[in-house]
This record gives sequence, structure tokens and C-alpha cells, in this order.
Amino acid sequence: MFADHRIAVIIPALNEEQSLPHLLAAIPDWVDDVIVVDNGSSDATAAVAAEHGARVVSEPCRGYGAACLAGIAASDAAEILVFLDADFSDHPEQMERLVSPIARGRADLVIGSRTLGNRERGALRFVQRWGNALACLLIRRFWSHNYTDLGPFRAIRASALASLQMDDRNYGWTIQMQVRAVQAGLRVLEAPVDYRRRIGQSKISGTVRGVVSAGSKILATVLRERLRTSPGPSPRIAPEHLIVFSRCPEAGKTKTRLIPALGAEGAAALQQEMTVHTLLTVNQAQMARKASAEVRFAGGTADCMSVLFGMEMPLLPQGDGDLGQRMRRALADAFARGAQRVVVIGSDCPSLDAEAIGDALNALQAHDCVLGPARDGGYYLVGLRSPTPGLFERIDWGGEQVLQQTLQRAAASGLSVHRLQCRQDVDTPEDLAEWQRSRRPRLSVIIPALNEAATIRDTIERARAAESVEVLVVDGGSNDDTRRIARKSGARVIRAATGRASQMNAGAARARGELLVFLHADTQLPAGYADEVARTLSAPDTVVGAFRLHIAGTGTTFRAVEWGASLRSRLLGMPYGDQALHMRAADFFRLGGFPALPIMEDFELVRRARRIGRVMTARSAVQTSARRWVAQGVLRLTLIHQACVLAYRLGVAPARIAGWRDRNSSPVCGDCIR
Repeated sequence: MFADHRIAVIIPALNEEQSLPHLLAAIPDWVDDVIVVDNGSSDATAAVAAEHGARVVSEPCRGYGAACLAGIAASDAAEILVFLDADFSDHPEQMERLVSPIARGRADLVIGSRTLGNRERGALRFVQRWGNALACLLIRRFWSHNYTDLGPFRAIRASALASLQMDDRNYGWTIQMQVRAVQAGLRVLEAPVDYRRRIGQSKISGTVRGVVSAGSKILATVLRERLRTSPGPSPRIAPEHLIVFSRCPEAGKTKTRLIPALGAEGAAALQQEMTVHTLLTVNQAQMARKASAEVRFAGGTADCMSVLFGMEMPLLPQGDGDLGQRMRRALADAFARGAQRVVVIGSDCPSLDAEAIGDALNALQAHDCVLGPARDGGYYLVGLRSPTPGLFERIDWGGEQVLQQTLQRAAASGLSVHRLQCRQDVDTPEDLAEWQRSRRPRLSVIIPALNEAATIRDTIERARAAESVEVLVVDGGSNDDTRRIARKSGARVIRAATGRASQMNAGAARARGELLVFLHADTQLPAGYADEVARTLSAPDTVVGAFRLHIAGTGTTFRAVEWGASLRSRLLGMPYGDQALHMRAADFFRLGGFPALPIMEDFELVRRARRIGRVMTARSAVQTSARRWVAQGVLRLTLIHQACVLAYRLGVAPARIAGWRDRNSSPVCGDCIR
């Protein structure tokens, strides 16, 4: 390890049996993992590498980038990756020059520049120097960044590399990384490294064909990267950052103290449920705070965690060491990437909610450290506003004095500490009752309301008829009895700024269910709706579900409106908000909630959802009040709705559309929440 960071060196190799013994002997002792990727060698490269202590990975498909990608896939636990050619032209003993700026939090990518270092005569041929200079000139011209070299000897933070979405499988690998690093806003440094003549003949610069092929590939890569869109958001994170510590739910390896009560499979299933619970809680806190978040996991792989939990948060291994070492690395990495207040959250505390996380982040504005005490003597949450390595030293992580020892370390470091409410972790069979009390309901029904005293009772009672359901009424400032009636009817009442989007988002931020139903206050859910919601959303590729529309009125005009809504929903996949849109909480937060629009918020959310999955309409129908159509006239209201949709599609500002609609329609009770 180097400064508590796990280091892996990746060495692509093709017929390098002569140079590998020299290279591997020169790699510093603090490197944790040396991976030699045999790229289809016909000599003893693999055997020599294994004999000298390296881990050998086979990538028979030829290509420098392909070999690098295979090495990355094999380096799950590393926090910093170093790429090194196998020909012994670089000096591995100079690796600290590349790793140190990343470990100290000053850089995300460090390129070893042969141009800035000392070069043995003849080590860099003229065609190599000319090609490097041209490529660096193009990068400076297109992306305004000054590189001096495309040297293959380089180090990069693993989380930063993942954000670049590298895909070049040949000679364009090095320049693709440097270009995408600039596009993504990585902190890039160059460090001088020495360079000598390689052992053996180069596969690229040693032949005319190799030179032409590599040069063409590099130029093509520059042009391709110029034409493509940015590879995604910058790895630099929000000022407020949340880190979830969890474990891959492997039977027999997780929640082992619960195995006597639940069995190995049952304990693993509980770990998975509790992790989902924690991730949804963090999603809610993210929405309320605009914080960034990531998951640090132990056991398993990132692919396994992604399949099990399906979250959009970055998935990073915790690495080796005790809990203190792993937390210290995670916190240091977050501060190095731009965070100002960082909270680490365990996945064992089912009563933790988004409000408590918000309290922790607020406390960090006035205190150096925040701790969430657990009843077993540890803590379920720890937050800092600056790196404090000494806080986690000399702690007995398996004992009952973890909190007290941490408080002593904080006092010794001169840190001011804020304590949150004490909560119960779930670690032993005696704690299982806490999980049953705190576990999430299956479903949350969220009802935005404004002056809905006449309809709210019936709407709530129909929603509460299902099992494992909570009902939240989000009031936008009613001046009638809406709030009192809602509480008396068994709903949880929340106040929010007037506006359907802001009210529904506020409800989702407080909801505890894994499935969310957004219900208009004048609309009644069908019998058995909870099971139908669960069935609709059981397909992994379904993102949004909706019910058919039934208007509580007689006459062919109402049936015509219903028919049109059904056609639009089923054929076009565009149900509207009065059809009780429902979705998984994880998908709702993934989409960023309802957009903050004065109108068309449901239309835009469904449109976004269609880009990532299916929109399904159930067979059952919700029954909505006919009051809008009665007050406005069926034809008039239908034309107003279609005009709003058309204007929105044509790019008219939503505020302007809302103003036009308000001038051309009269509000009916609380239906048109502004």
C-alpha cells in the first residue's frame, strides 16, 4: 500500500519473456497487485511472469487497449491503477512520482512524461517524437490542454478511470485516456520520468507497418474524440457527498451472527433488503440536498452489486484493511474530488431516514465531526468536513467502545463533535424486531392537494384499503379543512410550496415505500390496486406504470375522452398524471423526480422514463371526478390540454404555457394546483 491506498500495476505483454524478469524485479515493494496481461504471446511470457510473482491474466484478442481493459477488469480492489509497458523502457522505481500526487489528493491522473525526463540516446525514435508532438498539438488545439507526451507509464484513480468509459482496444488507448480526462474535468498532472532503450524489438516503432498503423490510429482517435459527445459527468463531486458502506449479500459471508436465526440464505437476503432500504433513504436525502453519493462495498464485484441493486450510484470496492482504514481512504478520496462535507453511512440501521442525514450535513456546517451513536456502542453514521486521518487510529472495531474511543480520538485531534439521535443497528437475532418495526412499507401513495376537503377523505380511505401501504398528503397551502380531514383519515400530512411537481417531489422525499404511486386528490384507486402496481413494476424493464382512466360521469363524450386516453397510453406510451402514475422509488430518484415545471411535469417525467425503459398501462381503471370537464366543457378542456402539449413539444416555455392555460380556464377546487 502507498499512503493507505491499494495500488495495482497493469502490464500489457506480448512476447516479453526477456524483459519481464528485469521489470518485475524493479517494481516497488509497496505495490499490492502486479497484473501481467498476456496478449496472445507465443513465447514463455505467461510462465516467466508467474514465476516472478505476478498475477497473469490472459487476453488472446490482440490490442494494447484490449489488454489494458482486461487488466482493469481483474483489479477490483485497487484504488490507484498504474500502467506500465513490459519492455523495461520505463523505470518502475520512479513510480512514486506518479502515484504520490493521486494518493495525496492533488491529482486524478498523472502522465509520466518522457519529454520532461531524461532519455537514453535512441530510446525515442524520430517518428515517435514527431507523432507525440502532433498529437499533443491537436489536443491543445481542440481541448486547450497542454500535454508534452503520450507516455504509457501513467497512474490514475480507479474511480476516475471508471468515469471515462474507456473503449479503445488498440493503439489509441493512451491518447483516448488523455483526451477524455480533459473532457471530464479530471485533475491531470505530468511528472518527468526517465526512458531507456527497450529490451527486444518494438512491435510498433520497430517496423514501418507498425509506425504507419499506430500513427493512423492515434490521429483517427483524436478526430473521433473530437466528434463524440462528452463521456459523462465530471468525477468531481458535489460539496455534500454521501458514502454508503455495505457488503455484497453472499450466503454464509454476510450477517453471520444472524445465521443461527435466519440461516445463511436468510441472513444474506436480509443484508440485501437492508442495503436497498439504505440506498433509497440516501436517494431521498440526495433529492432534498442535491448531494452526490456512492457505494463502497466489501465482498463480491461491482457487476454483482449492480445486478443486485440496480442503482445508478458509483460502485467502488472498500479495499483492504480494518474498518477505520477503509473509511479513511473513502473520506480522503471524496475530499480529494471536491467534497466539502462527507457523511459515511452504514447499511445496518433501518430507522435511519433522510431527515437524519440532512441533520448530519447541517451539523457539519458548524462542527468538525458528526457521529450517529448506535446502541451497541458503535455508530451508524460518521461525517467530517475535512480529512482527519487520526480519527480512526487505535480503535477496537469489534468491541463495545468504538464510539467512546472515536470521541477520545476526536478530542485529541481538537475536533468539535455533534451527536445525532441514538439508534439501533441490526446485527444479532435480538435486533430483528427493530427491522420489523422499521422496514419500509411495500408502497407509498402520494397525494398533492390544495383545498380538497370535499374529496380527500374518500381518496385516502380507498388508498388505505391495501396492506403495507402508507398514504402521504402533500398540502400546498389549503385554507379549508383538507389537512385536518387528511390526518383524521389516517394519512401523513406534509406541507410544501404550491405546485404539483414540488408537492409530489416533497412527498417522494418523505415516502418510505419501495414503490411510489402519485395520485390526484379527486381520483379513486381501484380495488386490489397495490397488487396490480406490484405486478406492473415486476418486469425489470418497466419504469413507469399507469391505470386506465375512467371519468365518474355519464355520457358518450366522457367515454370518448377515456378511449382517447387509453389509446394514447397503450399505443404511444404516454399516460398522464390523472392515471395514477407509479414507479419504483429507485427509478423515480434515478430520473431526478418530477421536473420543476409549472405545467407538463407528468408529461416530461414519462418522456424521460421512456428513454430508459417501458411505460405500461394496467387493465384496471382509476375513477376520477368529472368536475373539470363539467366546469370547462369536455371539448374545450380537451382542446386546452392538447394545445398545451403541442406548445410544449414546440419548445414554448412552460411558464408561458401555464399562463395561457390559466387565462383560458377557470380553477375547479384544487384540481389545477398551480
